[in-house]
Amino acid sequence: MPAPCFRLTTLLLVVQFLNAAAPAIAAQSPTPSTGPVFTEEQATAGRLEFERTCAPCHAPDDGGERRAPALSGPSFRDKWGDRRVRELFVRMRDGMPPTGVRPQGDGYANILAFLLRENGQTAGARPLDPLSYDRLALASSGRRR
Repeated sequence: MPAPCFRLTTLLLVVQFLNAAAPAIAAQSPTPSTGPVFTEEQATAGRLEFERTCAPCHAPDDGGERRAPALSGPSFRDKWGDRRVRELFVRMRDGMPPTGVRPQGDGYANILAFLLRENGQTAGARPLDPLSYDRLALASSGRRR
C-alpha cells in the first residue's frame, strides 16, 4: 500500500520544514512593547487640547480643588496603568467632556499622548494608535482600585 507510506513521508517532510523554519519566523515576530508609542508632536498638541477641553474639570483650580479626578499621578496610574490604550481612548471619546465642545480630528489621540507623557512614558518615532490593544504600561504604586 503505497498511499499510507506516501502520506507519512509527506507529513515527516512538513514537520521537518516547520522545525527548520521556526527560528526564522520567531526572529521576525515583533517584540513586546513596554508601552504605547506616541510622538512628541502629539503630546505637545495634546497639552494644548487638554488645557482647552479637560483642564477646567481635571486640573486644580486656584484653590487647589478639582471637579473631576486627576489624570496623572498615583491614583490615575493605579486605575489605568495595566489597561489597554483603546480602553482609555474609548472612555475619553465616548464620555469626555460630559458637556461642551469635544475635541475634533486627532484631538483625543493627542490628549492621550499628553497623558502618557505626563504619567512617565517617553515619546517615540511613531504616532499613537488610539485603538491599539497595547497596555498603557503606567507604573503604579502597587495599590489596586
